[in-house]
Amino acid sequence: MCIRDRIDTNQRIVTKEGKFNIVRKGISFADSFSFYHYLITISWLKFCSLILAAFIIINIIFAFLYLAGGVDNFEGIETTNTFDRFVNEFFFSTQTFTTVGYGRINPVGVYSNIISSIESLGGLLSLALATGLLYGRFSRAYAKILYSEKAIISPFKEFNSFQFRIANMRNNHDMVDVEIEVILSMVENDNRRFFNLKLEYSKISFFSATWTVNHIIDEDSQLNEMTENDLKEADGEFLILLKGFDNTFAQYVNSRFSYRYDEIVWGAKYKYIYGVSEDGRGMVELDRISEYEKVDLNEIIK
Repeated sequence: MCIRDRIDTNQRIVTKEGKFNIVRKGISFADSFSFYHYLITISWLKFCSLILAAFIIINIIFAFLYLAGGVDNFEGIETTNTFDRFVNEFFFSTQTFTTVGYGRINPVGVYSNIISSIESLGGLLSLALATGLLYGRFSRAYAKILYSEKAIISPFKEFNSFQFRIANMRNNHDMVDVEIEVILSMVENDNRRFFNLKLEYSKISFFSATWTVNHIIDEDSQLNEMTENDLKEADGEFLILLKGFDNTFAQYVNSRFSYRYDEIVWGAKYKYIYGVSEDGRGMVELDRISEYEKVDLNEIIK
């Protein structure tokens, strides 16, 4: 059975979010899982939900421990109803966990003081950990790059070329020394192979507007004499890695993306999206970054 028969060709190597779509086997979950990495990289909704769930569960556990100590272990609880006592001790637990302590309810006796002391220590450590995770998520450096929806095969001088357009979505224009690498992934002779594509420009000093990345399809190109159907049969995918120095974060950031064979328009060129703003400054319309028009290709690729 060939590799194309084993792999779902609807699956891409790099997702639109820049993550590798690879399943790894032969290693245990404990060896591969990093709890810190998981908490740093999950969505804000999942992170906040997890923190809230952990807070509620921990305080429910301590509320049951307080409840198990009996009614004589606390002062300030004015009810004898079990459920109402549990509710009072739950909110006492939240105050102890966060070191707030309003003072209406206080522990009496060795048992309740030991439990509340343990909870206070755990609360201090947990809040420090949550603060560190929150800071780590806010301060994590990442590139915010806008990619054109489609890549194109476009005429370029006497040749054709593979092109896509990108832009820096941040308004600070602080990304410099930007480098890009494009790797063509294809299935050849039942093996998936990877080819580094030579780019017209692989590095720019400033990234303040858009950049049309260009691979010229000449005699030395891996795309030379390939047709649209050839690329489809080879399950072609163009893997993109961009990295640059962001002065705001004072460190290098990177971005990953990919175009599959069915996300490439053969015979097209991007529309001009530059203009002049009302105050006379240069302007680029990023909402039009994906716009293109159909053109005829040079004979070399037909």
